[in-house]
Amino acid sequence: MAEFLALHQTDSSLIACVLRRLSGRITLGPVEPAAGVGFFESDDVLLRKRPLGGKEPAFERLADGVRSEAALITSGVVGKGTFDERQTLPFRFKRWLFAVAGQPDLLRPARTSLVQALPEYLRRAATGDSAAESLFLTFLARLRDAGRLDDIDVDAPTAARALAAAAGEAERAFEQLGTPLPAMAALATNGRVMAALRRGHPIWLGQIEGLLPCARCEITEGARPLDPRVAEHKNLRAAVLVSGAQKAPAGFRELAEGEILAVPRDLRLPSL
Repeated sequence: MAEFLALHQTDSSLIACVLRRLSGRITLGPVEPAAGVGFFESDDVLLRKRPLGGKEPAFERLADGVRSEAALITSGVVGKGTFDERQTLPFRFKRWLFAVAGQPDLLRPARTSLVQALPEYLRRAATGDSAAESLFLTFLARLRDAGRLDDIDVDAPTAARALAAAAGEAERAFEQLGTPLPAMAALATNGRVMAALRRGHPIWLGQIEGLLPCARCEITEGARPLDPRVAEHKNLRAAVLVSGAQKAPAGFRELAEGEILAVPRDLRLPSL
């Protein structure tokens, strides 16, 4: 079962602190063959992928040493079910990272239809034979149709509409086969905005306003306000999206079935 955790926050130096806060409250699900993390440093989009060797996919260890305002952490592979870097989530193209949650291999019947509808240069960009990758490329094609594929300042609603359109094409491909779209969730981020949708597989949204106390930095609630670390932690804001059958994490809300979520760069969302 593939799962993801996506995090956007306002201070790249505090990502480990945010993940420590989340540890024990949310999970990346059961043991999977492999896991990955995608993150952003300046103009670079970086990936780390590795086999898990039967170990639980602890997200705070997967992202150890990462300094970024955004990260996408995943567990699960597509295809043969063993570690293969090309088939391990998340996927990357230009500045975009993408993940699906659920059972990605169940999307395979839609692959041919999705690939055939892609523009030639995106068809050539496919490095594997999974329908999950084809869904990602379809999302990119819809961004291209809107003239926003290479726009680093693309707004979150545009990204969300492109993701919804890609899911709609997958759904139509299954309708032509006479079967419903398998349960899935999908998420895309370019390090500035996030877009997510739920189609049968749970997604949870959490927001963090301030990071005091911080166990990792040993900062207590009553720490001296003149300490610059205190101000950094106090002013931090974060938006967190995690997939899977969580046990109603405190402070999180579950996205409604069919919901499409756009997370803007300023992280300002309606209160939970």
